[in-house]
Amino acid sequence: MVIFFAKRPGHRERFEFIGTAGGNYMSEPLRIIHGPFGRVALLLLDKSMVLHAHRVSHVIFKEGGPDIQFGVRNREYVLSDKNVLLVNAWEPHFYEHRPQSQSTVLLALYLEPDWLRDVDRRFAYSIHPRFFPSASVLLQGKLSRLHSDLLDILTDREGRSLQAVQGLIADMTGELVGKSRQGNVLSAAGLIGGIAYDIRIRRAIEAMKQARAITPDFDDLAQRVGLSRPHFFHLFHKQTGMTPATFSSMLRMDLSIETVSQQEMALQDIALNLGFDSPGNFTRFFVRQQGVTPSQYRRSVQYVPGEGR
Repeated sequence: MVIFFAKRPGHRERFEFIGTAGGNYMSEPLRIIHGPFGRVALLLLDKSMVLHAHRVSHVIFKEGGPDIQFGVRNREYVLSDKNVLLVNAWEPHFYEHRPQSQSTVLLALYLEPDWLRDVDRRFAYSIHPRFFPSASVLLQGKLSRLHSDLLDILTDREGRSLQAVQGLIADMTGELVGKSRQGNVLSAAGLIGGIAYDIRIRRAIEAMKQARAITPDFDDLAQRVGLSRPHFFHLFHKQTGMTPATFSSMLRMDLSIETVSQQEMALQDIALNLGFDSPGNFTRFFVRQQGVTPSQYRRSVQYVPGEGR
């Protein structure tokens, strides 16, 4: 599939999505860069994504096509070229596709908490669901310029250094977080150490993290942490904002992306290793959460060489 972009006139160079050769629209990753910072993806979006969450902070820009609506927790937000959508780690979100004459192109960042913590002490709380105090902010000033520079890297097939990519992401995160006392607020609220504050839910989360690819028996898990099944489900949702099943799917999705990005293992072997009874079921699971197939994702991945900022 051929994707056409055109630079918009004006002081800052921007890219506008015009269309696809042949006029057939489908979700397609146009470029994905992996590094210690996490992932940056340029994505042509034309499929719904079920309610899901990430263990990392998620920043979304609209690069072309019509405005869309993203659901974050229990509210929908319009995403246009005038704002940025911010999804905290562990925060449930979804996208319900509404057929339109064009597809929307997104620039999505998935930021690793360990890397953010090492970059700037202000980012040490990125793992918590209050890191971004607002789900939507205006795209203006320095943030707009940094966004344009990052988009240039994504559309430059010659590639750029890891230092350039990470420097832009670090500066962008600083603009999004600002100089507020959000870190002190989080610390005072006793949120350091994990997304759940009840020791029983923290134990359940650790058990689920160790299993990763295996969907746990929630009845057994509830019993192991000393809760009845109804109380476990109620408390888990209250503490994390998601159900145990959604959390388990998130962990499975993380491992799926990690293994698909590695070129050595065949996709059908990955499906079996992750506990799927067929490659088709694995593909459907991947598409429902990422909007693209595992093979599409693998073809688009690029690792940026180098270490550190």
